[in-house]
Amino acid sequence: MKKTLVTILACAAALVTAAQAQDPTKSTDDAYSMGVYYSQRGFSMLPSIDGVDGTGSKISFIVPVSKGIDYTFLAGRDTYIRDMDIYVYDESNGLIIKDRRSNSRAGVRFRSSYTGTVKVILHIARANGLGAWSVIIGRRGGGPRIDPVNPGEGGEATDTNKN
Repeated sequence: MKKTLVTILACAAALVTAAQAQDPTKSTDDAYSMGVYYSQRGFSMLPSIDGVDGTGSKISFIVPVSKGIDYTFLAGRDTYIRDMDIYVYDESNGLIIKDRRSNSRAGVRFRSSYTGTVKVILHIARANGLGAWSVIIGRRGGGPRIDPVNPGEGGEATDTNKN
């Protein structure tokens, strides 16, 4: 009887854990809390890219960059994401910068040496099931507003700051 009760309680706990939803609001708040540091240093933080994915997922997007401008990509998470990595590649598929630290957040900063685009890849290295993530983009130093594009959508990044 005692063994059956323990089994029932364990199953109930597993169902409660599985029934908990991912928290995109938490991941966005987490990313913007990281962005406070960069905002205080003159970076304009741009809208986030959000999603829900599990271990091994790779999310890529294209961001236009301008020579001489500083950029930061910051990834926040909810409690289900355990480790994320960020990679930034130039137009020749050369690695510009990466963050492969073994922690639940990821972030990189670099100064663009050219005008064009970069491909940013967020890798969900470890998660408990599915977890919510959010990437925000920071830019310091002028230039048009940038809107990231998922390369799978076939679209192009757009300048929404047209006069």
